[in-house]
Amino acid sequence: MKKIITVIATSLCFAFVAGAQDAPKTEVFLGYSFVRLSSNGDIIPSRDLNGGSGQFVYNFWKGLGVAFDAGAVTNNGSINQGSFDTTVAHLVVGPRYKFNQHSKFQPYLQALFGGAYTTTSTRISALVGSPLTALNPISPIFPAPGDVVTARLVASRRSFAMLVGGGLDWKVSKHMQIRPVAFDYFMVQPEGLIPGQTRERNNWRYSAGVNFTLGAQ
Repeated sequence: MKKIITVIATSLCFAFVAGAQDAPKTEVFLGYSFVRLSSNGDIIPSRDLNGGSGQFVYNFWKGLGVAFDAGAVTNNGSINQGSFDTTVAHLVVGPRYKFNQHSKFQPYLQALFGGAYTTTSTRISALVGSPLTALNPISPIFPAPGDVVTARLVASRRSFAMLVGGGLDWKVSKHMQIRPVAFDYFMVQPEGLIPGQTRERNNWRYSAGVNFTLGAQ
């Protein structure tokens, strides 16, 4: 009886290990990101931002895992007859589930939550008058009257961020997959001009790149 129990227990252990090895333990994605940033009634209108993103996934049970997603996108262009540089960076984490891990095409769904950091800057120029040089007419730090001084105004905000969506991975080898398409609803919630007031920005993100599978498979 003891031998039978030992054989059964050993068989179950091998079956569990074999099942665990069917899917990769970890995944690393690197790729391009495009974000359509909405204005939501702000002075600055909607605009397109380009950049990159990376994702690390730890699969702890079959197709279910936890994903860490980080990236940044930027836009450098003219808005309302002014030149503005806008950058949005994010770091989010949450559950992800991938279907059909034994097949060539593997779709997935995810819901990630965390924070975002948005910064917008613009360059301004001003003509220096005599009151500035009157402070210290000898010091070279202060420009002479009539000189043009340029400066950059920067505004930044931290906010709650959420990414909800999915994509498709195409398995091309044992440890590499191509991700041709991934779409996510990208919501950020920065503070408004009034302290304590928040305003949702309902954006969307497209990404594509290469996904590397590591660990047991």
